Amino acid sequence: MKLMVIGGGGREHAIIKKLKENPAVVEIYCLPGNGGIAADAVCVSEIGAKDIPAQVEFAKAHRIDYAVVAPDDPLALGAVDALSEAGIPCFGPDKKAAVIEASKAFAKDLMQKYNIPTAKYRVFTDAPSACAYIDAEGAPIVVKADGLALGKGVVVAQTVEEAKAAVRAMIEDKTFGQSGARVVIEEFMEGPEVSVLSFTDGETVVPMVSSMDHKCALDGDKGPNTGGMGTIAPNPCYTEKIADAAQQIKQLNLRRYEDRQLEELAGVIEAEAAALKE
Repeated sequence: MKLMVIGGGGREHAIIKKLKENPAVVEIYCLPGNGGIAADAVCVSEIGAKDIPAQVEFAKAHRIDYAVVAPDDPLALGAVDALSEAGIPCFGPDKKAAVIEASKAFAKDLMQKYNIPTAKYRVFTDAPSACAYIDAEGAPIVVKADGLALGKGVVVAQTVEEAKAAVRAMIEDKTFGQSGARVVIEEFMEGPEVSVLSFTDGETVVPMVSSMDHKCALDGDKGPNTGGMGTIAPNPCYTEKIADAAQQIKQLNLRRYEDRQLEELAGVIEAEAAALKE
């Protein structure tokens, strides 16, 4: 079996390490890969993670039996759709389903619709209205770019002015391009993060071990938000109460057909919770 993994980070390297354990696998290609991955797979550095047409051509030319699309960007751009149309079986959600990760506003609206607990929020596309809302709510408060920003599109503002500056940077200065054209302003909730990723085929949800990301760049939870600086697993703050809340993701998964918002929710889906301070 020949496999193709899209991406070039530590996540993709971990996936490849695990895939190699299957004795049926004879070759793994990683597009684009990196120096570390090169020890475990054939890296194709000239094809980027978002170069979907080139990925499809490569898969066809090399008779790939199965593809794993890991990063957010190619999923949101429709890599699974394109590969599937070319006859390449894939692991990962299609473009319509990937919007749950690609748009924070969509995800928040979906959680609200299905009564999945989530922080109070509002969505804005113009800076003056967003700033007026910040004035009314006060700080600390969280400002999020709606679209994908490599994990850096979230500002936990400690002051009203910091929050307003984040809004203007995203909407007016276009710090994150179109990803910041719409912002989600969210209630600040204090407590350790608990993440539970689950495998799903669109019908069944099977949870993995709980984990905790290190998001802030500096010690003591200081510094700007990042895409992740490491992980603890299992999460020491994971409780039965949080486990019950995380399982509400099944509700979203099983009810999605009601309005066809998510056509093919398959791959990995994440539930995040906060162990709030009393």
